[in-house]
This record gives sequence, C-alpha cells and structure tokens, in this order.
Amino acid sequence: MMSYPLSFAIGCVCGMIPFSFLLGVIRGVDIRRIGSGNIGATNLYRSLGPAYFLAGFILDGVKGLIPVLLCRHWHMVPALAGAGAILGHVFNPWFGFRGGKGVSTIIGVALGLAAKSFLAGLGAWLAVYFITLIASCASLALAIVLPLSAFLLREGSLFDRVLIALLGLLVIVSHRSNIKRLMKGEEPKTILWRKK
Repeated sequence: MMSYPLSFAIGCVCGMIPFSFLLGVIRGVDIRRIGSGNIGATNLYRSLGPAYFLAGFILDGVKGLIPVLLCRHWHMVPALAGAGAILGHVFNPWFGFRGGKGVSTIIGVALGLAAKSFLAGLGAWLAVYFITLIASCASLALAIVLPLSAFLLREGSLFDRVLIALLGLLVIVSHRSNIKRLMKGEEPKTILWRKK
C-alpha cells in the first residue's frame, strides 16, 4: 500500500521543480513580474525568447515523464506519479500554490503513460498553434484530444485513461483567464520562432 502515497510523493517532488522560473533567474529575470506573471514556459518566452521557451518546455515535460518511468521501473503506480507531477507544477507550494498551466508537464506524463495518445495530442497542439499562433488555444486542443484518444485507443489501464482525462480537465480549468480573453478576441499571439 505504501507504493500509492510514495508514487504520488515522487511525482510531487519532481513537479515542484520550477525549471522555467529558474532559467529566468539564471538570466537575471523574474518571470513573475513579466507578461502574465505565470512561471511556465510560455511566459519565459515572453521574457527571454524562443530558445529559453524550448528549454523550459522540455524540462517541464521531463519532470512529468521521469517520475512516471521511475515508478513503472520500480513496480509502483506510474499514474499517481504523473498526477503528483502535474499537481506539484500547477499548485507549486514554493509560489503560494500558484504554478504553471501544466501543459508541458502533462505532455511528459502522457508520453510515459500513453505514447500513441500523446502523439495525437501533440499533433492537435501543432495544428491549432500553426493555424492560430495562439499557444493557449493549442494547449486547450491538446487537453481535449489527448484524453479522447486515450479512450478511443483504449491505451493504458482504465485508471491511466481516467487520470489523463482529469489532467486534461485540469489544463482547461487552469486556462480560465485565457478562455475569457479568447472569447473577447484579446488573447495575444505567441510567435515562438521570433527572437527577442
């Protein structure tokens, strides 16, 4: 039974590492004081440009993937490790329980739990992003397509699929302010290849 809380704790510890924020600190920038004030990779882009966005996005994804793979290797509960990583990132206690939106971390978790569904979600993200150039819109597409694909493909255990659906819902909820701006036509475009 100890494998359940331990798997979740491993994920939480990994999820709480604020890679994008730390990359900003290395460059002498507090990304909480720029753009949306979010500590995630998209706000890092607004501060330091595409190279730092890519580094932050990958690192935030890795901190979702690694605990899932470790817990699978140790015959623990990978889905709970993934849940812990997402919650640790979104509700980061080091920042007053306010973290990133969780998109890159859920991608890492999905890659570890359901690789085919991950590819479908990534395809949705890329398609919507290149059509709209709005990162939040692409992230919402991923949050919808990823769990749908997991259920349609019956990938992973039922527990894994339910978790992916809940994490997709969490991403949508964490984008409440973005959804409001999208409805008003006020959400800014984010051209990731544009240099700062």
